[in-house]
Amino acid sequence: MESGSTAASEEARSLRECELYVQKHNIQALLKDSIVQLCTARPERPMAFLREYFERLEKEEAKQI
Repeated sequence: MESGSTAASEEARSLRECELYVQKHNIQALLKDSIVQLCTARPERPMAFLREYFERLEKEEAKQI
């Protein structure tokens, strides 16, 4: 069984890896921009709007590769 300190250090490492991933892929800005677009458009179907928004971003990204 894991000791409390081992579990805590594993959790801290996992959190740090997550933070690095979010930073590397600019996730915070991406989500902020999507929420701004959502609040500006105020669509009746927000999930569909977000799906289409991210599909557009994905297509733009694919063109740059």
